[in-house]
Amino acid sequence: MKKIIFALFALPLLLSAQEGNQFPSIEVLDLNDKALTIPSDTKGKFTLVGVAFSEDAQNDLYSWSQPVFSEFMDDNNLSSLVYNPNVHLILMFTGANQLAYNKAKQQITEGTDKHLRDNIVLFKGKMEDYRKDLKMKDRKKPYFFVLDKNGKIIYSASGRYSRKVLDEVGELIED
Repeated sequence: MKKIIFALFALPLLLSAQEGNQFPSIEVLDLNDKALTIPSDTKGKFTLVGVAFSEDAQNDLYSWSQPVFSEFMDDNNLSSLVYNPNVHLILMFTGANQLAYNKAKQQITEGTDKHLRDNIVLFKGKMEDYRKDLKMKDRKKPYFFVLDKNGKIIYSASGRYSRKVLDEVGELIED
């Protein structure tokens, strides 16, 4: 199964300011309790990263789940034969939200298909540096990043699912 760094895809507003920069190192834990460091553990493949750090943003990020799965991960879909990216959705628990981490993790794990549990990852800690480095200004929006095979940001966007953005991502990561 292709990996998913689903700090998922919410993209209509393009965020070109960070493109060309290295994605900042972030340590996360997937829903199977496996530790992962992005981007060092994802190098060698294109990586799609979705990031949400509020409940509003998380809901919008989920609007990308099925389209991304169908386009890039579903082995039964012919278009997925063209792509082979890592995909990870990062749900961030920062500030007072850290208190809800354990209960939220349990609920998210129970509500997530077993085949996708390595694609949804959780971060618990300080957000300030990531917000600044990744130009994530609006807590209510999800952010989406495409990393090249070396972890450099080659595309970024924010917001709900957009077919146009998904097509642009597909063109960038076609192997």
